[in-house]
Amino acid sequence: MQKLIELKKDDSILVSSKIESFFEPDYVYLPINSDQTFKVKKNDFVKIGDILLDGNTTSIASVSGQVKGLKKLKSIKGEGLFLEIANDFKEQRINIKKSSKFTEETFLKVCPSILNKKNLVLNAIDDEIYVLTNNYYLFWQKDAFLDFLNEIEKNFKLDHVYICLKSNSSENIHQLMNDLGMYPNIELKVVPDLYLLGKKSFLLDYLSLKEENTIFFNTEEFYHLYNYYKRGRTLSDKLITISGNAVKNPLVIAVKIGSLLKDVIKEYITIKSDDVTFIANGLMTGQEIDLNDFVITSDLDSLLIMVKKEKPEPSKCLNCNLCHDICPVGINPLWLNKKEYYAKVKDTCLKCGLCSYICPVYIKFSFRR
Repeated sequence: MQKLIELKKDDSILVSSKIESFFEPDYVYLPINSDQTFKVKKNDFVKIGDILLDGNTTSIASVSGQVKGLKKLKSIKGEGLFLEIANDFKEQRINIKKSSKFTEETFLKVCPSILNKKNLVLNAIDDEIYVLTNNYYLFWQKDAFLDFLNEIEKNFKLDHVYICLKSNSSENIHQLMNDLGMYPNIELKVVPDLYLLGKKSFLLDYLSLKEENTIFFNTEEFYHLYNYYKRGRTLSDKLITISGNAVKNPLVIAVKIGSLLKDVIKEYITIKSDDVTFIANGLMTGQEIDLNDFVITSDLDSLLIMVKKEKPEPSKCLNCNLCHDICPVGINPLWLNKKEYYAKVKDTCLKCGLCSYICPVYIKFSFRR
């Protein structure tokens, strides 16, 4: 197995085991990409699941209500235009035919990549510290997931079905140990609390599984697959973790996609410091954001609210080679500022942040471009 490390963490930051929900925003906002064309116009009424914009990606209504127009807002991808929908709070949905009976034929229509696979891995691991989003999808939907996995295993005659959790996920481990006796073909794999084991390539390597023989789901992907196939529901909600050392009550919250992040914070979160920084998608790989006008899109998994502290100024490189030693893919971060080297390794780099994490003089290698 590749060399991985356990990240230092503040064990006093504990996320509540109760999942809250924020399903009634006044408005939702769907991002508009340059390749997309509008399928609706101002004042149109839309239902949950209606396609609003189409192109290489589609934008789907997460609430029912009226199209109001365009707004310039922010998301994890930066500033851009968003389509505003006023919520009518009636949760009207388009009709999607759901499968009354699980069969190989019907499942292949929604998940053709499972064909000829021998193994299935359900990944409930969160690599980032203070983030429990993947873990809580399993906690939230455990019974439904187990039944669905059992149906998939029986119909496709898989050799192995694994649910993977980190060793510190004690509540999920305890619940699954009690239930898996009824599902003899589903196996729980408890892995060490090491950074990057949640990544597909690292986890498959740890399990000694070949990628070409294995279908791999994060729990969020599996949740949306289950919702579509079994319940006839399109992607309209998701879980996010909101935690950090400036949060009095760290939580995992189910939210409508397209909600404003500040509205969720106002409703549920108590911030215990006046001087904080907001970090989207984790301390290691995330980015600092401005909370104002920030939209929860499908690629936002967490928000950390941390007490702001003075950042140490980077010092001159010591040539200690720690960054090179720790790199999981063998890149030398000291050479990233060389154009030829960067061009050669840019697609190999995981952008995992380990080189900056280990640096004794605080060099931020990820910004050396």
